[in-house]
Amino acid sequence: MNFEIIDNVFQVVVFFAAALGDMVYWFYKRDRLYIILALVHSCFMMGTLYFVLHLVIRGVVPQVFYVSEISWIASYLFMHTYQIVRYRIKKIRIAKIPVICGAGVLIASMWSGIFGPVFLTTGTFAMVAGVIVSIAVFRILYEKEPHGVCYCMIICVVLEVALYVSSNFIHDYTRFNLYFLIDFVLTIVNMLLLPCTVWEVSRDDVY
Repeated sequence: MNFEIIDNVFQVVVFFAAALGDMVYWFYKRDRLYIILALVHSCFMMGTLYFVLHLVIRGVVPQVFYVSEISWIASYLFMHTYQIVRYRIKKIRIAKIPVICGAGVLIASMWSGIFGPVFLTTGTFAMVAGVIVSIAVFRILYEKEPHGVCYCMIICVVLEVALYVSSNFIHDYTRFNLYFLIDFVLTIVNMLLLPCTVWEVSRDDVY
């Protein structure tokens, strides 16, 4: 069996379970952070589902899959929305290291053409990913609070870029390789946003 199908089915199942868990916690806590997480995971799931259905039904990788790209970019937009809501009462200032990290992600994304030759999709992801990393690094360096979510977001962005870069050197998708390893780790780390959020919010409630 084409290992790409196994990889994508795994992603769909994991993201569906994560989105379901997000909704359960929203009903229990009534905290909009969990709704945003559900949108993060649902967008990843829907983009991947479109891709894998096309692969299974048509038997070939879709040559144009803007539906998937838009869904994946939307997921990162909701990830940034999570940051806005989570840290809405805290100020962020311009700092050297966070800006350098964010700019590095933006440049790497544009250079690699992470979402193909279309400037709009790649540029949108590059800007959003750069902002996500910049804010996450700022929080890690200058805020005395748990940073599990920040680390997860940074790792997700870095792995997303690494996934595309690795695809330029790997052309056999019938067997397990570095591309699928990165994809598996990306999926697991993205799923960890939920338990990290539960832990951090519970600490906020205590203190």
